[in-house]
Amino acid sequence: MHPDSDPNIRPPVQLPHEREQGPGHGRRHQPPAHAAPEQLHVCFHCAGELVYPLDWAEEGARRWRIVLRCPECESRREGVFEQTSVERLDDELDRATGELLSDLRRLTHANMSDEIETFIRALDADLIEPSDF
Repeated sequence: MHPDSDPNIRPPVQLPHEREQGPGHGRRHQPPAHAAPEQLHVCFHCAGELVYPLDWAEEGARRWRIVLRCPECESRREGVFEQTSVERLDDELDRATGELLSDLRRLTHANMSDEIETFIRALDADLIEPSDF
């Protein structure tokens, strides 16, 4: 992986207020203390907790070269990380995937319930005819 040759890997995006004031202002600052290197799901730039891998490759026996992306601030970084940190990232991704699937099931159920209630009201009001099907 060579970030210079990959068009998908870009330096962190400057927010509009940063472009006007220049670097060093606004949200560009040192990583928060709680964004330890082993917490790969935490953005080094904005401390968002939705960071995910774009690309990865084995870099030795227990090390991985990973390109990470934050969907909140569009920051990207590439680094070589120890197996234990990568396993923590994998666990966090599994946990977050479970939460997303749970939310999807809940929203799907709520939407279907609303559609059924609307259909029942339409049937009760004689608004549905055989030609509707």
